[in-house]
Amino acid sequence: MTPSSMSQEELRLRALYLFLACSQAVEQFAERLAATLPAQPLPAQVRLQQSLKRELGLLFRYWTTRQIWQRWDTREADAKQLNLALLRLFTDAFKLPKDGSGLRYAELSTLAEEVQELTHRITNALAMRHEPLLTELQSTILPWRDSVLKWTIDALEWPPEQLAPKVSEWAGRPPET
Repeated sequence: MTPSSMSQEELRLRALYLFLACSQAVEQFAERLAATLPAQPLPAQVRLQQSLKRELGLLFRYWTTRQIWQRWDTREADAKQLNLALLRLFTDAFKLPKDGSGLRYAELSTLAEEVQELTHRITNALAMRHEPLLTELQSTILPWRDSVLKWTIDALEWPPEQLAPKVSEWAGRPPET
């Protein structure tokens, strides 16, 4: 194993950049998917939104992890530290399960398989199969994945001076409703 070449502060900045970019995307994508559901009482809407965010957060985190390991394969210590920081951020923010169930994505090799797994997980989380939601999911997931991959590359390659203003901007923005 090679020693980490980045400071903890730089790794933290890279993790925050990637987490904040993905968090905003998870929020927007969950809202878009939830808009396909029939009207529900507010408590049910909140539970549905939380379930969607948790499932999307799990997949988005997996996409970042895979990309980090691919791009930083020769920088094992940095990749491990960045992934651990991201895991903590995603787990806390989206209440991700700590049971290892998210590892299922690592067994899959194509976007189609990932969408099938996400469809299964969302259907189970919502305790129903809602075709308009699933159609929206399938028709819009590719641009979201492409965005996550772009943000991951940015987080890995941009200098800290370029990441810091974005992190400050996103962290200062009030949460979207």
